[in-house]
Amino acid sequence: MNNKIVFLSILFLSFALLQIQCKKDPPVTPPPDPEPTHPTITWRADTIRNPYKGWQLLLLSIWGSDTNDVYAIGHNAVGGNASLYHFDGTQWSVIKITKAEGGFIDSYVSFREIDGSGKNDVWAVGRRGGYYGSSIDSSLVIHFDGSSWKEIQIDRGKHSLQGLKVLGLNDVYMSGTYGEIYHFDGTQFTKIVVDTNLAIKLGGDKQRMFAGGISTLLYPNQYISVFSKVGNGTWTRITTATEIEYGQKRNFGFRDFYPAGSDKYFACGEGIFSIQDTFWHSSSSDKSHPYIRLSGTSPTNVFALCQTRKILHWNGVDWRESNLPENISTNSTLWGLWVKGNNIFISCYYKEDTNIIYRGTY
Repeated sequence: MNNKIVFLSILFLSFALLQIQCKKDPPVTPPPDPEPTHPTITWRADTIRNPYKGWQLLLLSIWGSDTNDVYAIGHNAVGGNASLYHFDGTQWSVIKITKAEGGFIDSYVSFREIDGSGKNDVWAVGRRGGYYGSSIDSSLVIHFDGSSWKEIQIDRGKHSLQGLKVLGLNDVYMSGTYGEIYHFDGTQFTKIVVDTNLAIKLGGDKQRMFAGGISTLLYPNQYISVFSKVGNGTWTRITTATEIEYGQKRNFGFRDFYPAGSDKYFACGEGIFSIQDTFWHSSSSDKSHPYIRLSGTSPTNVFALCQTRKILHWNGVDWRESNLPENISTNSTLWGLWVKGNNIFISCYYKEDTNIIYRGTY
């Protein structure tokens, strides 16, 4: 009997102690997720001057495989010389493209876009032929395989290639000035023409691609359209408006496209917008500036570049203006944008023969 009493006493005491312990140490509630923030950018400036003093240099596009392997590409008024630059983490140097400067193309060249899937798979597009690119043998594609740049033969468009999107090795899209869209699968190019009046820019990802642009018709007949393609499907026009209608509403983007997660995409135009399926929504309240580029590292870290000296950042909740480099000239225009990790590169047209590449960290 005594043993039973002792056992019950111990059991009761253990239960009482457990109750006291539970009261002393309530369940730990995990802290709430931190509020999304917007970065403050620390900038450095690299000045790139045209080696042919007094002639125009305009670097339109930037891309890199890493921050020590970055390209800036564009237009040089001196016969297409010094149109492609490379940054090795320390300095910028000219990559020689035309034969006049020791390269491999025996004509004028001018570039519009550069993109790639890695350091051994870099593409650039633009135009060639004639001092001002006026030859009918006009569109230009070059490729870097890790050891050298080479021209890639392609069924020529009527003028320059405008858009470029490299989705991966052997999965490359290009677009032209008269509605041409090309796809390279590693073996051959296929070509379709979606609208002979449309100069097209490209964006998107493997799940969904977009092509948008402004027609080459003269005002007031000019119009703006966006095409889309899901997976391996066909290109379909999903949005169109006259230039007058667009100026009044400014309700969709057509210049660049970026994945925003959950089958949603950002698009920029006169403002920043999002699209899901075929439904457009305003993403930023700013519809007064021409946004031309989108680049980021994830759906919650995206930058939008305004040509007239403005950068917005998306943190997954809202867009907010980021700080520009100090003392940036009011005469400058911004053209190229590339983001990698916590680094951001921007090309700035400073004056006729001088560009500045701003390198930021955040």
